Amino acid sequence: MIVDAETDRSALDRAFDVCVIGTGPAGITLARKLAAAGARVALMEGGGEDYAPRSQNLYKGQVAGLDYWPLDQPRLRLFGGSSNHWAGWSRALDALDFAPRAHVPLSGWPIAKADLDPYAAETEGILELPPEPDLPPVIQSTLRFHRFAMRYSPPTRFGDRYRDALQAAPTLVCALNANLVDLRLDDGLGRVAEAAFRSYAPDDPGFRIRARRFCLCTGGIENARLLLNFTSQRPEGLGNRHGLVGRHFCEHPHFTVADALLGQGADDLEFYRPRPEFAEAADTLNFGLRLEPARFNPPGAPPREDIADCDAALTASLVAAIPADSALHRGLLARARANGCPTATVRVAQEQALNPDSRVMLGDGVDALGLRRSRLDWRLTRQDRRSMRTAALAFALHMAEQDRGRLRIRDWLLSDDAPWPDLDADEVAGKHHMCTTRMAADPRRGVVDADCRVHGIDNLYIGGSSVFATGGHANPTYTIVQLALRLADHLHAIRD
Repeated sequence: MIVDAETDRSALDRAFDVCVIGTGPAGITLARKLAAAGARVALMEGGGEDYAPRSQNLYKGQVAGLDYWPLDQPRLRLFGGSSNHWAGWSRALDALDFAPRAHVPLSGWPIAKADLDPYAAETEGILELPPEPDLPPVIQSTLRFHRFAMRYSPPTRFGDRYRDALQAAPTLVCALNANLVDLRLDDGLGRVAEAAFRSYAPDDPGFRIRARRFCLCTGGIENARLLLNFTSQRPEGLGNRHGLVGRHFCEHPHFTVADALLGQGADDLEFYRPRPEFAEAADTLNFGLRLEPARFNPPGAPPREDIADCDAALTASLVAAIPADSALHRGLLARARANGCPTATVRVAQEQALNPDSRVMLGDGVDALGLRRSRLDWRLTRQDRRSMRTAALAFALHMAEQDRGRLRIRDWLLSDDAPWPDLDADEVAGKHHMCTTRMAADPRRGVVDADCRVHGIDNLYIGGSSVFATGGHANPTYTIVQLALRLADHLHAIRD
């Protein structure tokens, strides 16, 4: 059933097997699968059924590092979480993302891709993904790149899509307008005994949820903010014995790295990723490149009014560099004059280097519930820039070898010291918040173990992309759902 904690808490006055906090893709997936297995589940959501400023304002915080969106913009605090503005881009992480890599410090998950692969079909059903598309035949580089396909969810809005199932689940209670304000440990400080919640009423004394296990699924920034705020029994916060909660904040840097002149126009977005042997030999982070035609609009995106039809200076400079006997050169200028320039941009969506100084911290202000607000200090390193530069130069060579087109690398990328583009100049990032409670077998390297359990707290688990040990370059929702399904199986297996 679904209840509003502002008006009716009677269904919550019982002991639960699992309390899941957050109704985004991780929380709803986890709660549904546990309830289907017969577990008594409390699913708690801080927002209501619809967007409301009083709820969204709790996400406000400070931006201290690289240029970034106001922190209340990338995530939504309402039933269904940030799936309510998800664009639907879906792809699994690569096998190399899970493996230790000598040139990527701290890399390596305590699980492998093979541990998540059994959940692929179930994930694709939950996300309502179409079958893997057949790529049109293209000439592939044998040394550098694979071309891959992106799949798009409708996109699935988890609150709308699974509301009826949650309402009908006999062992599940979903409470709206229920904001987590503390996790209380037992006397031994090794287990969560109960979770404290409040509604938005200023005089609300709050209420407690008792459960055998607790799962925090509130997002990559919010998971860290809450754990850092819960200092009533541990002054450093929960799960933060080694000072790692909030550290290693990763995004997917999204920058335009080159402009392209094509031999013939491209009708759709094309995706490329490095072959593992190339990434290893070139010492790059994992990355995906997008060849984006000038008039391309991603699914669900507003019309692109900011892209010029043709940059004559760029065309002239690129054509001058193309051998006159090249098939690309023949008729190129005439075709450009007749049909408009077949131009494109090359964009990178890249794994970010793990950096302990890139982090979520607590700011000075407090929200309406008395919790300190978040402060994001997002930082990129020279390794991030070197990987982008290597990717762009290698792709330029690939395009030239195939006589497909010619690239001009953006000036800022060719310098180690140029400032990173800001939001006025580029997309900057994917609004994907990862690695702030990262997974590691050793508690001195991460916050949760291979089963997403917080080190040092027997019954506290974390869901979502904050547990990613590294970020890869794929959009995170697919992997978030896989991890939630795996966590549900683990919790079911250890029921007592």
